Amino acid sequence: MVAFFGLLIFAALAIKFWYLIVGISGLVAAAYWGRRMADHQAERVEAERRRLAGIVARADQQHAWVMAGDDRGMFGEFPCPPL
Repeated sequence: MVAFFGLLIFAALAIKFWYLIVGISGLVAAAYWGRRMADHQAERVEAERRRLAGIVARADQQHAWVMAGDDRGMFGEFPCPPL
């Protein structure tokens, strides 16, 4: 009997405050999707940071080659063109 009255009270509260239930559910869903989008953006930023770090490392290596008089510093991974 207690379970029946508990269910009855729960149903009455759900009917009376349906707009709060829907609103809170919407806020939870919006927070979830917002967090997912923020995580995705953070992953993209990290991937771009790694890509730029690779470019900087190659540029530093090529600069060192130029300072040492090596043609690889001028043309990178490609051979020197014939003259």
